[in-house]
Amino acid sequence: MSHILINSSNFFHNLNLICKRLGSVEKLMLVLKDNAYGHGLEEIAKLSSSFGVKMAAVRTTSEAKKIKRYFEYILVLSETTTFEASKNISYALNSVKSFAKMPKKCKVELKVDTGMHRNGVAANELERCFKLILEYDLQLTGIFTHFRSADELSSELFWQIKNYEDVKKRAIHLLNRFGMKKPRFHSHNSAALFRQGGIDDDFARIGIAAYGYLESDEVFGKIELLPILGLWAHKVSTRVIEQGWRIGYGGVFESKKKIRVSTYDIGYADGFFRYDGLSELKTACKKKILGRISMDSLSCEGEENEICIFNDAKMIARHFGTICYDVLVKLSPNIKRIVV
Repeated sequence: MSHILINSSNFFHNLNLICKRLGSVEKLMLVLKDNAYGHGLEEIAKLSSSFGVKMAAVRTTSEAKKIKRYFEYILVLSETTTFEASKNISYALNSVKSFAKMPKKCKVELKVDTGMHRNGVAANELERCFKLILEYDLQLTGIFTHFRSADELSSELFWQIKNYEDVKKRAIHLLNRFGMKKPRFHSHNSAALFRQGGIDDDFARIGIAAYGYLESDEVFGKIELLPILGLWAHKVSTRVIEQGWRIGYGGVFESKKKIRVSTYDIGYADGFFRYDGLSELKTACKKKILGRISMDSLSCEGEENEICIFNDAKMIARHFGTICYDVLVKLSPNIKRIVV
């Protein structure tokens, strides 16, 4: 059967690079949302916990509950339909309407919009938010923001950092005024961390860099991150294709000579892209994919029992004009993940 191999050595290499920038593993919140960016939620949670990571961020309460035994603190980033007052789960609040959904004593983090304009409360709503936290008897554990252009060659990051610093000053003033305990502040993602070389916050939320990638402009320098995921396919059948025979839907590939061709069990139903067979796409082992990819299979010349489809998502991303996130998160959770 097709499977995904997770390279633990590469993963620990990436975490070491990240922690060197942060100064300590204690300042790392690892982002594990959406099945750990397609790598396997529980597999990556277990690995990162063994490395010493104590904080994680996920998308939903369901994800948080699956991995809560591995971490001291988990932040749920989206406003899910279920909430619970838990010792180690906190919820992001993105608007003033969110407060009424939370059960009493629930831990919450306040997201502030400093320029991305996707979600988060406005800076001028901070006072109202703190009053609502007290009114609904919630526990404020964090205040954070998200940078929109840290990976691009522009001054926008510094403009947004300035907005964020103003938010921090305003928040600390209001916290003192209301007699509230100071929460932890965080803002940096992978691109911001490696662009700036460190943080002034309590910790950083790191996702894609831990998995071996940055989408940052090359002018910021090359970071020696190592991809940790390889997608492998298993042979279903082998047949002889005569000269002039065409393969697959539409017959877009026509063989110029007699060859042996095998069918492998990866297709677009497994989360791989629907390759149209018109431009050259090679696997990690340099085999051309012949013809269109089907829902559950693809064809290559040769008869190996297993082939590596890719072990670097950027290779696939470049071909399809997208980013490595898009390649990774699409991979079906039904594909078995194996840590090696």
